[in-house]
Amino acid sequence: MPHTREDVLAAVSVTFKGDPLESILSELDLYGVEPHEPERERVQLAIIELSGGSKDKIPQYVQIAKTDYRDILAWKQLGPLQAAEGERLQDEARALIEKWGKK
Repeated sequence: MPHTREDVLAAVSVTFKGDPLESILSELDLYGVEPHEPERERVQLAIIELSGGSKDKIPQYVQIAKTDYRDILAWKQLGPLQAAEGERLQDEARALIEKWGKK
C-alpha cells in the first residue's frame, strides 16, 4: 500500500507533539525533491520512526537518505544494531580489507 502525505502529516503530529510541525516538515521535505530520491513518503515515515521523537535527528537522517535512501529503509526494517554485532561486522570487514591488500 503506497504511503501518502496525510500519513506523513499524521506521523509528525503524533511523534512530535508540542514541536513546531512546520519546521519538522520543512526538514523532512528536503528529501524527495531530486529525481534520484524515490519513495518520498515511505522514506519520510522511516525517518520519523528512526528519529524516536528527536527533531534534532531529522536533518542527519534526511542527509543519509539523500545519499542512499535504502540505508534509512534498511535501518527501519532491521532495527538498531547491537554493539557486539557491529564489532563482529567490523572485524569481518577488516579481515577482508587485509586479505585484499595482500598479493
